[in-house]
Amino acid sequence: MKNIVKAIIFTLLFVGVVSCENDKGPTVSANGFELRKDATIPSASILTSSTAADVFAKFDWDRADNGPATVSSYVLQIFDHNDSTLSNPVEYTGSGFVVTASSRTATITVAEFNTMLNQLPTIKCTEMDIDVRIKSTLGINGDASFIQYSNPINIKVTGYSLKPLIMALVKDGNTASTEPRIASSGPNSNTDYEGYMYLEAGTYKFYQPDACGDFTSATVYGVSAGLLDSGSTATSINVAIAGHYLVKANLATNAYTITNFTTFGIFGPATRTGLGFGNQVPFDYDATTKIWSLQVDLLKGRKFKFKSNLWTGALVVPALPNPPYAPGTATTAVSILGKSGSGLRENSTSGQGDITVGGTDDGTRDTYKIVLDVSNPRKYTYTMTKL
Repeated sequence: MKNIVKAIIFTLLFVGVVSCENDKGPTVSANGFELRKDATIPSASILTSSTAADVFAKFDWDRADNGPATVSSYVLQIFDHNDSTLSNPVEYTGSGFVVTASSRTATITVAEFNTMLNQLPTIKCTEMDIDVRIKSTLGINGDASFIQYSNPINIKVTGYSLKPLIMALVKDGNTASTEPRIASSGPNSNTDYEGYMYLEAGTYKFYQPDACGDFTSATVYGVSAGLLDSGSTATSINVAIAGHYLVKANLATNAYTITNFTTFGIFGPATRTGLGFGNQVPFDYDATTKIWSLQVDLLKGRKFKFKSNLWTGALVVPALPNPPYAPGTATTAVSILGKSGSGLRENSTSGQGDITVGGTDDGTRDTYKIVLDVSNPRKYTYTMTKL
């Protein structure tokens, strides 16, 4: 009896499978669709921040023909025409993309198109050969979805960089592309370049690349009468002592500073109760990783910041009090870094940018490994690991 039941079940399953295989639904096929650019809106060949709000281009396209009646989703993509693998497309995510039952359009501003250009790995500040296309997707199952593309529309355009401006401080005889950098606060600011670096003794000049960071035709600044000068008679800047330096420059006034410091460290109420919390607890430096670090006991729930200092003599750190700190005598504070978002920024204003130790302020301490990285200009970072 059991064998008969098993045979019946197997027969029913077999019939069901064969039935499903023979019950084929409509077959989709890539029959294409056309993308068009509105010829009444001429696209600027050179993009600038002053025209960021202008409309750069307007596109419309047909409904994707997938064979049977279907509803696709769409996205506009751009890619470098010279990217033969089409492996690095950038997709438009702005509010100018409108798809309804009767129409499909994308109106893109100068700022939006330039933002997409800046996301391409081949971004440059000279003319780029860009293709625009629409990607149609049928289905929501990733690799199982049916995808086809419109015809590409080619646009030749020069964008502008959205990265902060940079300069390199180059030792005479070295190559600018490998030397330490200083950076401004944004792509339109040339007044507040800054960066921390280790310099060998020697003579240096500042090299300013193009806005996309290419040093091929860099502007070279030496010094005349104490100010930066790109003229042929400008002389190199002498760095007499090898060491750590905070370097700043202002190309609006041509002023610059190269300030030596001995070490980074922390200071603040999190380091100790009573007097002395304004003095620095110095870090160790790893010349290979360019990292400052320290294992230290900190008071829970209290605050601290980072400080760089220059000692006029040898840096002598006493064993007590806990944690040991270098007294403020014979020292000069060079800079203070406070918290800004997930990173740090130069900050000497009281009450701003404080970093708070975890836990409740009850007078007890926790041990932390603190790591500070100031090797990337204006991208200063730190980590705190509770031990």
